Amino acid sequence: MVDDVSGGCEVLDREGAVAALGIDMESYAALLELMRKELGEWTDFFTAAVGGNPDTLRAKAHRLKSDAANVGALCVSQAASRLEQCIRDQAGDAVIESRRSRLVKALWELFEVLE
Repeated sequence: MVDDVSGGCEVLDREGAVAALGIDMESYAALLELMRKELGEWTDFFTAAVGGNPDTLRAKAHRLKSDAANVGALCVSQAASRLEQCIRDQAGDAVIESRRSRLVKALWELFEVLE
C-alpha cells in the first residue's frame, strides 16, 4: 500500500522486512505484533506532543524510526527520520510541527493497515 503523506512510500513492506532481518514469517508476525501493541502509545505521544520538548521529541522519533524500519513500516520510519533531522537542524517550531503532524498521519495509516 502506498501513502500520500510521506512521498509515495510503502506503508508496510512485510516481505522486505523479512528479507532484511533474515527471519521467517512466523518470527516476523511476532515482531509485528509487538509493534501493533506499541502503535497506540506512539500515536498518543506524537499526537499530544504539540510544542513538546525538542530533545524528547528527537529521542522518541529516533527510536520510532528504528522500530518502524525493523517491521517494514517505511512511511512511519521516513516520517520519524524527517522529524528527528529537523529537530537536530533546529529548523524552527513551524517546521517541527509540520513534521510531527506528518508523522502522526503516517502512524494512523499504519494503524489502518494493521487492523
